[in-house]
Amino acid sequence: MLLKLAIWQDVQDYLEKRNDVVIPVGSTEQHGPSGPLGTDLIAAEELANELGEERRTFVAPIIPFGVSGVHGAFPGTIAVQPATLLALVRDVIAGLAQQGFRRFLLINAHPGSKAILQAACAQAHETTPDARCLAIQWWELPEVRSVLMEMFGAREGHHATPGELSVVRKFYPRSVLDLPPMQRFQPVPQPILWGPRDFRQRYADGSIGSDPSLSSSTAGDRIFTAASRALVEVHRRLVEDP
Repeated sequence: MLLKLAIWQDVQDYLEKRNDVVIPVGSTEQHGPSGPLGTDLIAAEELANELGEERRTFVAPIIPFGVSGVHGAFPGTIAVQPATLLALVRDVIAGLAQQGFRRFLLINAHPGSKAILQAACAQAHETTPDARCLAIQWWELPEVRSVLMEMFGAREGHHATPGELSVVRKFYPRSVLDLPPMQRFQPVPQPILWGPRDFRQRYADGSIGSDPSLSSSTAGDRIFTAASRALVEVHRRLVEDP
């Protein structure tokens, strides 16, 4: 159920019965030589919408920007400062809490925002003692990680990955460019992210130790299904936690 399509009476009726809400968080940033700038926001939004349908929970409008400054040397990236994102998410949660929501599930699709969203949940617990706030990185879910490693192994990499681009292909098949098979793959055990200029010098095409050429809509179906099922269980535990 999308909050953006609800009228206020719908929300009032909902809050008389339950108090959970899903908040998708993405980013607008470069995603390598073949992925659209909205890769993260597409993944977060579609996973949240699917969860909303499955669990009949309200889904807030997506927060489309993240802590993406390190990608700033690539045109099209829109980044916000960590403090900005923290303040925004904090205020969104506080506004919803003021109206009676108490269970908050943040579905995040951007690694750079992970720590900020965890901090936002910590703040929510301080300001609203009976609240329960959980920030989930969809690609880190064990069920998803297992599928990614089975299909792509080390070529999944860290950024502009075949996994996330496959999810985008599921919904926007024409938005991901087809690439020729990678002739020489160089894994990156640990990304080095000092700043935008350094990033572009190290990772010239925007990907980090990944093989975007492996993405496919078929893989996207399987990854999305695994993530959706896992999120249903995460949401169930959050809502049922006393």
